[in-house]
Amino acid sequence: MRKVLGLAIVFISILGTTYGQEIWVSKDGSIRNIDTRAMLISGEDVYLATKNEIYKANDTREKWLTVFSLPSGENEISSLAGSPGNIFAGTRRGLYRSQDHGKSWRDIFRTILPGKNNILCVDVSRHNPLRVLAGTERGLFLSEDAGEHWNDISGVLKNRRIAAIALNKTALYAGTDGGLYIKRNEVSDWDRIYVRSAVTEKNDDKETNDFAEVDHDNGIEAGCIALKDARIYVGSGKRIMLSDDEGKTWNAFPCDGLSGTLIYIVTSAKSDKLYAATTKGIFEFANEKAQWFELYKGTSRVWNVNKLIFDGPDEKYLWALTDKGLYRLENGRYGGDNYVDIEMGLKSFKIMAGSEPSYRELQQAALKFNEVGPEKIRRWRNESRAKALFPKVSIGMDNNRSSNTEIYTSATRDYAAVGPEDFASGFDMSVSWDIGGLIWSDDQTNIDVRSRLNTQLRNDILDDLRRAYYERKRLQFELMTNPPQDTKARFDKEMRIQELAQAIDDLTGNYLSDHMRKH
Repeated sequence: MRKVLGLAIVFISILGTTYGQEIWVSKDGSIRNIDTRAMLISGEDVYLATKNEIYKANDTREKWLTVFSLPSGENEISSLAGSPGNIFAGTRRGLYRSQDHGKSWRDIFRTILPGKNNILCVDVSRHNPLRVLAGTERGLFLSEDAGEHWNDISGVLKNRRIAAIALNKTALYAGTDGGLYIKRNEVSDWDRIYVRSAVTEKNDDKETNDFAEVDHDNGIEAGCIALKDARIYVGSGKRIMLSDDEGKTWNAFPCDGLSGTLIYIVTSAKSDKLYAATTKGIFEFANEKAQWFELYKGTSRVWNVNKLIFDGPDEKYLWALTDKGLYRLENGRYGGDNYVDIEMGLKSFKIMAGSEPSYRELQQAALKFNEVGPEKIRRWRNESRAKALFPKVSIGMDNNRSSNTEIYTSATRDYAAVGPEDFASGFDMSVSWDIGGLIWSDDQTNIDVRSRLNTQLRNDILDDLRRAYYERKRLQFELMTNPPQDTKARFDKEMRIQELAQAIDDLTGNYLSDHMRKH
């Protein structure tokens, strides 16, 4: 009874704290490969690129239809960009274009050098839809006629890996493995922007100079770029640099709360909101606290996020393209216009919660099933010390057999005399102890290494379990208190609950389902 009341109190707290908050909702639908790479919203059409296919839908509630696929092999889709009349798909082996809303595709960019065929990023100017910029493994190319003709504008970047690109009315920006470069007009070459102090010195508030007079081979990789008017955000590793004057001066941007390596940064055109995608998830920057907060509601595990994108100028939704599928950030179901009968919901919840194990029970089951509990390391240490109490025993045995033969010769005859055979045998045994092992042994060093690995694995497992457990409880409570009227929406939520239950079973050795059957 105490457990049920405790869970009820927890959910009242959750209800209060999640009022109006946003959650991630899976929108994979009918796509086969959930490793999503890029998305393009062009007019009424939505294009979604996975590892080796491009899908199209007129509305994300409709079924995704395949419009482009790569043959099996090493080729992969890396990027997607375009305008209503031209859709561009960057791959490891060239750039493809469709001018008929995805019905047909043509390879429009190919060179004799494999590195230059590897398209890493593509961007189309918002001010001139015919202007297309393509970053490759070895250099940068520009087209002024929607991909019909290409100019190599690499200059000093001809051997650089172009990880990110951006363009506006006044300049082109290229994030490379040697730093951030800028090209301010058509005739100038690329200039490397000086950002070293903004990256390496977290608490340095001094502005840096315009350009760097340093070795170009020792730069810091600029992995992502985001532009908003004259403001530029550049992500490098786990740091973000900020310039408010188109790259003339730079300052370090707050990164407190941010986890993982930066992959993508997106800014809101309608507000001051800022989002970042990393190898650990998705984060939103809170200006009033100068801190990042993770947006994890609706997820069951840590993501590797490839890209973030708003659904259009009105920015109603934020989309996340991850290696675990396609997700959309939506408002929580506890809006002011939705009446929630908490009393009735709690009665139903008490009935449901009475047959389910608590999180602590599942936690212990997960530790036992995966053999990652801290007692395992303690047992190893005790056994290592106890090993010194057991002696090393050496046993030896030997057997010898010998005989004596004498040969005599004379002028008339030869003869031999054989003496008696001698037999000898021996046995020895020695016992030794290494008493110093009671205090320290080489095994302790190996156990320390194993302990760190065991702790990391335990934290990963418990993190997955915690997210799956509380996400499942939240969805159960939503279905009880405010069930969707739409049949498909209700089906999606119920399927999500079953998916999370299976995830918990996978982590605990079917403890959840076994416990529910018994109760």
